[in-house]
Amino acid sequence: MRCLYAVVGLFLLLAATASAGSFKADLDVDTYVDANNNTTSFSENDTLWAASEDGKSIKEVYLSFQNLFGSQGVFKPEQIQSATLTLDASQVETAGEIKAYFVHGATLGTATWNDKPEYDSNVSASIDVEREGSYTIDVTPLIQKAVEVCAEGCPYSIVLVAQDGASVGFTSARASAEKKPVLEYENSD
Repeated sequence: MRCLYAVVGLFLLLAATASAGSFKADLDVDTYVDANNNTTSFSENDTLWAASEDGKSIKEVYLSFQNLFGSQGVFKPEQIQSATLTLDASQVETAGEIKAYFVHGATLGTATWNDKPEYDSNVSASIDVEREGSYTIDVTPLIQKAVEVCAEGCPYSIVLVAQDGASVGFTSARASAEKKPVLEYENSD
């Protein structure tokens, strides 16, 4: 009987250890929506635009990710130690702040301004984009929120919203596998 307990204990220890580590989330859809072309989908574009004008967002980038939290043993938000979203700014028309927000649910490649998913404005992260190049955003609070509401497998997205007149184009997965948006996170048991 003690042998059985030892084997079960060892199995549980290995299972807990297997769930800790670093993971890359698989990007499912990357697209942007445009208020001036409110019925057009831009999922086939090489550049994903986030822009604002006169204090209002006019172009927003949506990045939808496959949810593998459950298969990685992540069921509680506090298990996410850190999360980063790496983006390549391929065109900077006007430098400025870009905010990232959590979206509960998938973003479809057919999304338009008129039917874009709503985002949670209470959970955000941001970066200042000054010039073309690679940028990393600490999106830990967004991924913790994703685990909180989607641990059992529902899809989630991140939306990028320009602030104060910024206009930035990011490289899409269609344009470059090396420079596409990448979401990575570290979790613990």
